[in-house]
Amino acid sequence: MVIETKEKILVAVFRQYNENESVLSVHKLAMIADQAYFPRGTIVLGVNQPQPFVYLIVEGLARSYVTDKEGNNIVRNFMLENDFLIGESLFSDTSTEAFDALEDIYCLRFKAEELRQVIMKDEQLKSFYIAILESTLRYKMQREYGFQNLDAKARYEVFKKQFGSAEKRIPQNQIASYIGITKESLSRLRKKLQNR
Repeated sequence: MVIETKEKILVAVFRQYNENESVLSVHKLAMIADQAYFPRGTIVLGVNQPQPFVYLIVEGLARSYVTDKEGNNIVRNFMLENDFLIGESLFSDTSTEAFDALEDIYCLRFKAEELRQVIMKDEQLKSFYIAILESTLRYKMQREYGFQNLDAKARYEVFKKQFGSAEKRIPQNQIASYIGITKESLSRLRKKLQNR
């Protein structure tokens, strides 16, 4: 992938977070990015594995999940185009959650340590990074609130609002896990909403 294509992708991500991008900051990131590909079904990162990379999804769909005591995968989040598949790689050496590809994923890949160094030396990139952290924190707080205060129907509506048309790309059992119900309950809920 040529540097101009990487820069174009990065500009779109800056704008997604309502951050003004400088040509120099975008260029710095593009220079340290290479390409990565994960076929559908591939585990990108497992629990307790080293996290040497941060990925930016250019095309495709991924999920993050944890495994409960019974061995069930509990979906924590979905990542789409222009989303970072970041885990805790900028904070911790190992991951507390797993990531896998629900579709073929084409990414920009950054070495986590190199990315951290570039961010810390550039004020605009620091601002961009803070915007990502704030967005992540808001997301986690809303998820926690949803599980504490919303019923399944309301959690499903929040999911639909957040992921929009991507719902068609996500398997029903993954959506059910994300909102904390069974696949059968989700099917009944969808039928009930369609019949209104």
